[in-house]
Amino acid sequence: MTLILQGRRIESVSIVDDDPNARAAFGFPVEELNLEPVPAEGPLPDLSQFVEETRKIAQAAICDYKLSVRNYASFNGAQLVALQYQNRFPAVLCTRWETASIDEMRRFRRYIPVLLRPDEFNPDSFVRGLECCLEEFQGRFRPSRRPWRTLVRVEEVDHERSYLYIVIPGWDSHEVVRLQLEDVPPEIQQGIEPEMRFHAQVNVGTESNVELYFEGWESD
Repeated sequence: MTLILQGRRIESVSIVDDDPNARAAFGFPVEELNLEPVPAEGPLPDLSQFVEETRKIAQAAICDYKLSVRNYASFNGAQLVALQYQNRFPAVLCTRWETASIDEMRRFRRYIPVLLRPDEFNPDSFVRGLECCLEEFQGRFRPSRRPWRTLVRVEEVDHERSYLYIVIPGWDSHEVVRLQLEDVPPEIQQGIEPEMRFHAQVNVGTESNVELYFEGWESD
């Protein structure tokens, strides 16, 4: 069966997870949509090659985040979904996460419209996730995903652990958000100190810290 979303035909779905049992579990909701699951058997080639190969055999993807077990892949699911997005290939990231994982994923969130937990993954949530990707490919962002130029204030810089703590007054003037220092452009990192202010493109319409992304940093 063919699923038509936003004028895009989807027949096969690439399933990327280093656990064979998880690949099988991801396949069940895909089959409920009468689509063909295409499990990616490891070890996978390098990121760019895998993205190109996937386009030849599938029209969408579902990916786990951690893919390093048994040398399954040299990249993680956030890197994969982000590059697929940049190549206008709809993909959904589905994983269990902790705060540390969110910090690691943050740099890619501009290009990851949907992040699900495994217990949230079902035919309906998958279709909604693909629709969100396809809408963004056409420049139509949902309120929680639309980027806006906004002020960012530095609260603390932890050079020892390479973390940056910031506040976005236009989003929540009380919540402190932690970034990895390397997620900020080198010209912003240089000489960065508490109370410094910058501008960035941020999706301030989101209610969730987990969904926040930052790009287009500017010195004040």
